[in-house]
Amino acid sequence: MPDKSTPETVETIIQDRKTEKVLCDIEAHQPVPADIAERNREIVLQAIKTAGWAPFHYPRKVDNLAEPWRAHVLWDEQAKQAAIYMRDELNVTSKEPRLAAACSALVLVTWLPEVSASEVQQDSKVERETLLARDEEHLAAASAMVQNLLLMLTAHDMGNYWSSGGKLKGPEMFQYLGIPAQEKLLAAVFIEYPEMRDDTRERKPGSLRNDRSDQWIREVNL
Repeated sequence: MPDKSTPETVETIIQDRKTEKVLCDIEAHQPVPADIAERNREIVLQAIKTAGWAPFHYPRKVDNLAEPWRAHVLWDEQAKQAAIYMRDELNVTSKEPRLAAACSALVLVTWLPEVSASEVQQDSKVERETLLARDEEHLAAASAMVQNLLLMLTAHDMGNYWSSGGKLKGPEMFQYLGIPAQEKLLAAVFIEYPEMRDDTRERKPGSLRNDRSDQWIREVNL
């Protein structure tokens, strides 16, 4: 049985996880060697599976799956090809191609709304509020899954960055990657294997880490 007597370990992992954007030009992409790729592939897949133990309130029941989230995994070469497609075919000039070119792997986490915006507008007010409330539950659950994934990756000393996705969430990229149109991108998780860390690459830390406090905690006294 795992040792459950060390909550300090969990606390350390949560506090040690940090946002760091790693970028490079596509021409500077460094392929992941086969042995490193194979070893880390199993780690990443297991991290995703473990992250899937996040709680969810309602079964989504799409393709006979209860979970309201999906994970689409791009390994090194697929991430590079996606970067090239964004740059050359979609003329993307934002940071997404450079993030994809620098990462060792990329996990696109999507969530599945109950109903499309056009369908919601056709329903009664009561039905609309019910559906929107359920979608809030699905989105919250998928967010918990993403946080679990970030912590698992951190525990394996893998760099990670949760991006909202930018151009990756567009219909052209969904079609290119084979992601169903009914899904919505919640997180593009860019992963850097520890063996592939290259400090010559451009690195941008998260801007809000030093703004944290505990002043948002309120103990209720009645």
